[in-house]
Amino acid sequence: MDKAAKVTPSYADILEKRRFNHTTHVKPDKIYFTIQDNVIGTASNFVAVTGLPKTSKSTIISALIASFITGRPVLDFKLHAYDDKYKICLFDTEQSPYDFSRSVARIQKFTLYDQPGIFKFFDAFLLREDNSQNILRLIDTYLNQTPEVAILIIDGLLDLIDSMNDETASKRLITTLKRWGKKHNILIITVLHLGKKDQSSIGHIGSASDRYAQSTLLVEKTKNGTFTCTPKFLRSAKDFNTIEISYSEQSKNFIQIPNM
Repeated sequence: MDKAAKVTPSYADILEKRRFNHTTHVKPDKIYFTIQDNVIGTASNFVAVTGLPKTSKSTIISALIASFITGRPVLDFKLHAYDDKYKICLFDTEQSPYDFSRSVARIQKFTLYDQPGIFKFFDAFLLREDNSQNILRLIDTYLNQTPEVAILIIDGLLDLIDSMNDETASKRLITTLKRWGKKHNILIITVLHLGKKDQSSIGHIGSASDRYAQSTLLVEKTKNGTFTCTPKFLRSAKDFNTIEISYSEQSKNFIQIPNM
């Protein structure tokens, strides 16, 4: 037998690695995402941003990325970087190249940096033409070669699976997210559409996401044309105050409406 050959661990070996007792030392997870000082997302977990189509979920994502780059809250969202984890990455599977370029421009506007400056901390990839298996492989390749990444954003999660109603594939995808989070010590933020009829998380993948996400945020459009972000499910925090966002013609940018 070749000594260099890889030895497959037995189930007994795997079970022993999973053992938890009084000698187990667990370091606190890195806190990557807070809202109003509430912990929304930590390393090894994933957070879902949900909403109907055209409810400005991409604006929320732009604000999150801008907060990470600047180190300050943007529209009340605060993302945290560390010395060894100082990059954020966006994989977009939905937008056209022109719309994607507008999203990047929006991030730059939120930060007030020049555009080359944001790419010191931000990697962006447009995978609209790729199928689900290639998207998974491309993300896995990026994570393996970029240890400094802290937060991975996937917009949108449905394109990583061939059928949103395939229960087995949905569980497999959620397991992949959990594995990536633990292996690379990152937070994953996903964007997931809601069904138009009942406004519930769409398909088996939506149900699985609601069950296993550390936090699920709901983005909605109001009757007066503003957008709100509210907590739907929070595992590690209490509810935060509704965040209401409007587009300002004066500043030509999105602004937060103060809570009354």
